[in-house]
Amino acid sequence: MRAYLDSELPPGDMQRVAAHLKECAVCGGACAELEARVARISMLLGALPEAEPLTQLPSLPRRSGASWRWAAGAVAAAVVVAFLWMPKRTENVVMATPAPPAPQARAAPVPPPATVKPAIIRRVVPVKPKAQVDYYVKLDDEPIETGIVVRVGLDGGQVPADVILGPDGRARAIRLVNDFSGER
Repeated sequence: MRAYLDSELPPGDMQRVAAHLKECAVCGGACAELEARVARISMLLGALPEAEPLTQLPSLPRRSGASWRWAAGAVAAAVVVAFLWMPKRTENVVMATPAPPAPQARAAPVPPPATVKPAIIRRVVPVKPKAQVDYYVKLDDEPIETGIVVRVGLDGGQVPADVILGPDGRARAIRLVNDFSGER
């Protein structure tokens, strides 16, 4: 209705809204109430005094560049002090002096180095037994989208089982379990 009152609708929509407002008393009353509010707001806005033209922007207090320089200097000094106090990493290096060669009467021929074949290491991975999976048995042909699992006892409470109840309260699926503790 606000777009209609501001004439912001396309011409075809303006005509349709005008025709509807003439026929519908509820919408016509709501439109008249909205139009009265618009007129009241326009009157109140018109009663406001004219604003003085802004000739110059208000000036902000100037900050001296010295405070900015002091802050930058303090940060730089903190970095230098932290660098100087940082512990230095040094590695202890021990130099060993080579043993003097043993005197030999005659030089023995040096045998060629032995060739080593790379070892093939085969790891035997034990085969894990597959876990036994107890599946639910569907009790009807409808798909199970949501449900609640309820533990029940069959055969006079001697055989524990889990039953899936659907949102309508009907049993949808069942599975037997080993005991009431929940182990399958």
